[in-house]
Amino acid sequence: MENRSTHSVIPDGELRCVWMDAGIAEFKLCDQEFRCENCAFNMNVHQQGSEHASQHARHETQPSNGNKGLTAETLFQSVLKKRLDHLRNVDIPQDRMYSHGQFWMQQHEPGSYRIGINHILANFFQPILSIVISKAPTTIHRHDPFCWIVLPGGSITLRSPIEATITQFNPALQQKPNLLSDAPFTDGWIMEITAKSKGVNSFTSSTNSSRLAKRTLHTVEHIFKQTFQHLQPPAGTTLFDGGVSMNTIEGILGPAIYTEVVNRITHFPS
Repeated sequence: MENRSTHSVIPDGELRCVWMDAGIAEFKLCDQEFRCENCAFNMNVHQQGSEHASQHARHETQPSNGNKGLTAETLFQSVLKKRLDHLRNVDIPQDRMYSHGQFWMQQHEPGSYRIGINHILANFFQPILSIVISKAPTTIHRHDPFCWIVLPGGSITLRSPIEATITQFNPALQQKPNLLSDAPFTDGWIMEITAKSKGVNSFTSSTNSSRLAKRTLHTVEHIFKQTFQHLQPPAGTTLFDGGVSMNTIEGILGPAIYTEVVNRITHFPS
């Protein structure tokens, strides 16, 4: 497999505008160090969104269930909190090692390891339409793509947290892709590898897993809230359709924006 290209249209050290990640701007570099309140481009997008919201305000209705009276922001905050609180209460297996990204590794046989994703990433991979994997056996470098998760809003690329030789992929994922999200620590493992000790040592012991998970959830919460705040005017008009409220993050943000956010979560440093 070829190494990833080191060339990029974005110069080293430059900051990507958050609207690039949201899919609104095709190319824009941030010159405000993410102080969006000072950015003319950001204010212009918000103004356009407010006009869009006013034009479609007549389509808003009160929800017919227990969410009656909730504003768009309150509803989103409630849905997000419920999702994250559930993840905070998950017991993380202590019989394996974890990367600083969102992968785990467990020795399967002497010199052989299984790799999968943690419960946080798995929870946001829903629903999975299909999984596309590369060929095995093959040698893979750290950060090389090796698996693609297809969601309704697009595909998510998984990149290897380690330099290794992939000996096989989990054959069950081809027939039952949702095993990856339903049982990430057991039947939903992704691949088996052989690796040098140097690569294995880049994973941390299970004693640090709770701390890593707490930090990851804090970052996930920040990213989702930031995305909603940027998209709030247009998102607010799509919360209700005929009196039926949107009670999922995916439904509120829409498939394309939701998938873009999950891509950002997936690419936390490993």
